[in-house]
Amino acid sequence: MPLTILLSILSGVSFAGAGLGYKMAERWRCRSSVFILVFAITGGAFAGIKAFFETTVWLEPKLWLLGIAMGLLFDLAIYLIMQANRLGPASASWTVLNLGLLVPIFVSPFITEETVLWLDPIIVALFILMLLMFARGMKNTGEVDKGRHRLHILMLLGIFFAQGFFLLGNKIKYLLFNDANTAALTFIVYLSGATAVLFVIYTTQQRLVLLGSELKAGLITGICNSLGVILLLNGMSLPSTIVFPLSASIALLGGVFLTSLIYGERLNRMKTIGVMLGLMALILAVFREKLVSILTGV
Repeated sequence: MPLTILLSILSGVSFAGAGLGYKMAERWRCRSSVFILVFAITGGAFAGIKAFFETTVWLEPKLWLLGIAMGLLFDLAIYLIMQANRLGPASASWTVLNLGLLVPIFVSPFITEETVLWLDPIIVALFILMLLMFARGMKNTGEVDKGRHRLHILMLLGIFFAQGFFLLGNKIKYLLFNDANTAALTFIVYLSGATAVLFVIYTTQQRLVLLGSELKAGLITGICNSLGVILLLNGMSLPSTIVFPLSASIALLGGVFLTSLIYGERLNRMKTIGVMLGLMALILAVFREKLVSILTGV
């Protein structure tokens, strides 16, 4: 038990490192396409190795269709994160990215037998309040130019839905294949993401030029993210109600803390409230069924 808890904590630390990697990419002015390409290749290498130690059906068409769709969502989510980080603080985009799990929670009842709970509207309200607090906090600190707040909020919403539907793909994968094809799906996601980016690069410029800063930022983010996934999977012997809130809360708070500490992002009162509201929504989302059961006595 102590080892699995440690693995869950370390996965959150690794994901927080990935959040810092996104900020590095913004500060070093990395091109989105090259950063995503290096990230995808790095993540694909980890997943490809792990796939050899799991049950995998490579010739299953549904696996490839799902993986390609998730790969495109992966590209879109990272692109939107980089654009949002250029418009405003990384703390906002990182918090919204971690809250993407709300999408599969609220969409799952329409594709499975899961039910909508009375606690769900409260979670949505917390998410909306979080966005409002971030908008007010960034306005007070002047981190988003006047007239660009709406564009930044749209970018944050784009991150939320791109990441959310990406996570929903994992839910669909479980419905289709149960515990099989996990690493294989991840490999296909990264492979298709890298292929899509290469297509964009070679249709917009003659040759690929890798800058040292883009290679470094992509490697750091890819290694941290992939390591986080591996550690999280190894900690799955714990109940999900322990693993996910432990890893996700550390990732959220750790990413915000690291970008504030290293890059001096200002956390005023409104932004701090936004982060706390996001953390509350995250924890409520994970514990929603258990909380409803306790409160209603069912």
